[in-house]
Amino acid sequence: METLFFTVLGAILGWIPAAYFWVRDRFTSTKAPGIVLAVPRPYDRAGARYQCKIHVDITNQLPGQSVRIAAPYFVFDKGALLNPDSKWSPEHGTGRFRLYFLSPPTTVHNWQDVYLRPGEKTDTWIAVESRHSDYDIDQAVEAKNIGELHFQMTRWTDPGKPQTRWVRKKL
Repeated sequence: METLFFTVLGAILGWIPAAYFWVRDRFTSTKAPGIVLAVPRPYDRAGARYQCKIHVDITNQLPGQSVRIAAPYFVFDKGALLNPDSKWSPEHGTGRFRLYFLSPPTTVHNWQDVYLRPGEKTDTWIAVESRHSDYDIDQAVEAKNIGELHFQMTRWTDPGKPQTRWVRKKL
């Protein structure tokens, strides 16, 4: 009887996180009005650890509203033109690559969340294999065939009334 109980309990406890992530991934919004993503050139090919990084600028263009962007991660499209750098490890079993935002005081990408006032911007980066040429990267960026950037966005519409949603943006 105890064995059956612990087997069922283990199955339930193992199922709960999977159900949470399934719901989160299926019901994220592509709507992030006022948040603009841009992929500037040139691509960073002088990294110490990763030989080729695509920087992604994130700008808050919401008039009079600040936003908090947190928990970013990136998922490469299946069959995408670009592959992730082999040194960049995804989260185990998910294919998600954790991202970090630029910390202005240190000029290092180590912030897990960022607060953007209207007109402010930050950036993050995606490491791709160095064998990809700038032309390949340009083609992938133009076709929006790299993957999806996911993050949690919180807006304050009324004093003390935050609205948080999961957002995914195609890159």
